[in-house]
Amino acid sequence: MSDPLCRLHVQSREAVALAPGLVEGSADMLGLPPSDRVRLRTLTVEVLEAVMQDAFGPEDPVDLDLEVLREPGDLKLIVRDRGAPLDFGASYPPRIADLIRLGFADGLTFANEGRAGNRTEISKHLSYQKVNDDKEFIAATEADMIPAPTVGEDGQVVVDIRPMTPEDVVGVARLFYRCYGYTVSYAPVVYEPERLAELVESGQHLATVAISPEGHIVGHLSSEVHDPNATTGKIGLLAVDPVYRRHGLSLRIGFTHISRLLELGFVGQYTEAVTVHLGSQKAALTGGGHEAGLLLAGQSNELDFRGFDSDDKIRKAVMLFYGSFGKTPQRTSYVPPIYREVVERIYSVGNLPREVIAEFERHPDISAGPTRLRLNLRHETGVGFINVDNYGEDFLESLQEQVKQLRMNRFELILVVLPLSDPATSFFGSGLQEIGLSFSGIYPEYANGDVLVLQNLNNVEIRPEEINVASEMGEFLRDFVLADYRRAGERVAQRERSRAHMARIYEALD
Repeated sequence: MSDPLCRLHVQSREAVALAPGLVEGSADMLGLPPSDRVRLRTLTVEVLEAVMQDAFGPEDPVDLDLEVLREPGDLKLIVRDRGAPLDFGASYPPRIADLIRLGFADGLTFANEGRAGNRTEISKHLSYQKVNDDKEFIAATEADMIPAPTVGEDGQVVVDIRPMTPEDVVGVARLFYRCYGYTVSYAPVVYEPERLAELVESGQHLATVAISPEGHIVGHLSSEVHDPNATTGKIGLLAVDPVYRRHGLSLRIGFTHISRLLELGFVGQYTEAVTVHLGSQKAALTGGGHEAGLLLAGQSNELDFRGFDSDDKIRKAVMLFYGSFGKTPQRTSYVPPIYREVVERIYSVGNLPREVIAEFERHPDISAGPTRLRLNLRHETGVGFINVDNYGEDFLESLQEQVKQLRMNRFELILVVLPLSDPATSFFGSGLQEIGLSFSGIYPEYANGDVLVLQNLNNVEIRPEEINVASEMGEFLRDFVLADYRRAGERVAQRERSRAHMARIYEALD
């Protein structure tokens, strides 16, 4: 659900100067404060300068489109240019990623679309009143004591579990305050009721809530669905009021939520469960999920857990679960030999019908053209995603440069997403420890198939003893991920002591 605000087709270098003002004016019309408007204009200037510098030569005709959209909760700027392939990792001004990390926008996605040119999307959250600015809301929430739950004859607490509506947004905000304070940095939307209401109405925030007999919202579970045609989504934002914990309420909410997803045609869901405590992991397992990965620094250091012994301000590990609801298609996955055992175990435990091929050709069939990487940077979480859309002859150099650039931009967690449907993943993935990438997990049915996710931590402290797991598979995966993380660190240390690091990568492939 998008509302186009304005479009600009640019055919001359002089006309490019019109675009930043158009974006700033659109931001003004949508109510963004002056500081945000100026920042968005600055970022637009940087992006357009990069496009003009690298996509078009001095004598090339300029051909680009700029569009500003109003989406639920966001302003989105889309720049499409039909110039030469643009390598944001090697040649764009480093300030762009720095500006994203510093909050000039909330997200940036860049993709080289081959002959179609390049596409850059910038998203900025619209300005809404935050409940932490409302003293009356804070006072009312802290004064409103939640009564002890009523237990029915069946031994379960008495609640009404139903789909969330836009009218529930204030109650959800109060629930999250009682659970986490105002520290849900990865999802501040819960403290912006008007924005959350838009996302609920558009179907992007698909949620199930539990209502106490007194009318309080005491439980919440949502799925993030950004594509209306998606058949998988990401379950997140689980919260149970502290008074209602240890009554199995999260499991009941989860069962109701999954039943609703089935009715809507979903075939599977991801869940990211914290490792500070076992509650969300147990709920994921009971709900039919299976461990598929471990993000060693997936949880922001700004999230506080009330009622749990974890006060250190460090990023924490997150366990990835995947649950399949229906018939899963048979697929072939081309897996790096060093990861064959862990991938086969993930597939086996998850009952996913996959043929794993872990042998690769010395010279895989790759594109003669440049590598195509898709970059996704997120301000709120400090995470940078590098998606491999197409392997080219320059893959190793391009990926290494992109990882290096994001580290220089101080993104704390860098995730590289490799398609397992491409035999080249089996070949190249065997040597990527040499540039500091280690195993994170498998994302089944991600877009058009399974993907292998590797992670790079940028000056982040890891405390293995604080990574709690809820199953034997979780223990196996934790130990494997930590061991591979250490191996990658050792390889990088060796590389830094040797100038022949590229030779080491190819040596690892033999």
